[in-house]
Amino acid sequence: MMNIRDIINRGLLLVMAVLLASCTKDNLPILDFSDPFGDSAENTHPVPALEDSERPILITDELERQVFIVDSLSKGIMWQWKAGDHLTSAQTAWFSGMDEVKPVYNGKYVLFTSSSGGAAMVRVADKKVVFLSNVKGSPHSAEVLPDGNIVVACSSNGTTDGDVLKLYRVDSANPLVANETKRYPLTFGHNVVWDKEREVLWATDDQNLYTYTYDGSDPENPELTRNTEFYPLPDLSPHDMSPVYGKDQLYLATAKDIYIFDIQTKVFNKHPYSQGNIKSISDGPAGFGTLIIKPTTSYWANRLINVRGSNVYFNESYRMYKARWYIDNLFSYPSDHPYRQSK
Repeated sequence: MMNIRDIINRGLLLVMAVLLASCTKDNLPILDFSDPFGDSAENTHPVPALEDSERPILITDELERQVFIVDSLSKGIMWQWKAGDHLTSAQTAWFSGMDEVKPVYNGKYVLFTSSSGGAAMVRVADKKVVFLSNVKGSPHSAEVLPDGNIVVACSSNGTTDGDVLKLYRVDSANPLVANETKRYPLTFGHNVVWDKEREVLWATDDQNLYTYTYDGSDPENPELTRNTEFYPLPDLSPHDMSPVYGKDQLYLATAKDIYIFDIQTKVFNKHPYSQGNIKSISDGPAGFGTLIIKPTTSYWANRLINVRGSNVYFNESYRMYKARWYIDNLFSYPSDHPYRQSK
């Protein structure tokens, strides 16, 4: 007959075995997709029609140099684009540090960057590359402008190609673009978000949040102009910035916290589930919840969670950096947003 000590020891061994198994294979259900702000009437926006999934997620992965779309309910990969399958070996090297990704043009295209130099836009239907450049300078974010041109934010990398915004003209007939049309100084550039209502581009340097107006009336000479008004940041190392779904607000993740910037009041408030070192944050309609990438190793993660810590997607070998709900971004783009190019 086992004594009390034997029973306790056996119980501890069983708990340890379960924990070890969960570290190598993750079969946890999605426990909580509820929105931390509540399912208020103002947050019940229609979900765009999606052919294969009710809740797809777009993710970058450094290990496979890929962007992929996963069905968050089945946790199966629905679509993926790997640089090595579509580019030369030299071009593939531009995408060894996959970071930013976002759906554009009603989800028919995806736009992404890599800290190892690359930026690209790909048509989802046939995986055709419609824009490609070796931006250099540690690209960390990109955005589509109203005329179809693309702006890329480059972080600090110790060269003259870093700490800048770079403006590119897009021509899908000639997708490989060797050089930017214009460049603008921006220390520690990590994010760019277009605001369609105000017709401005939001971006941060290492200290402030800025807006830029864009003039694309002359296709040969497009121009970004930084506005004089700016907003001091509440914290250092601003990283990811994305719209709060259905609201006139922006998420901003810094080294220590997650903030919500209210554009009307010009005030930064801490997110109710604020936490540090978040690489990306993305929310959606009521019931979708708020996705975050929180590094599990170095600066990447093998696990995508929501802000409450519930598991959403796991791949033991992946090095995920950013994830976005694969839904329309109505803060930045019109509800009917056909593909545009500058030429």
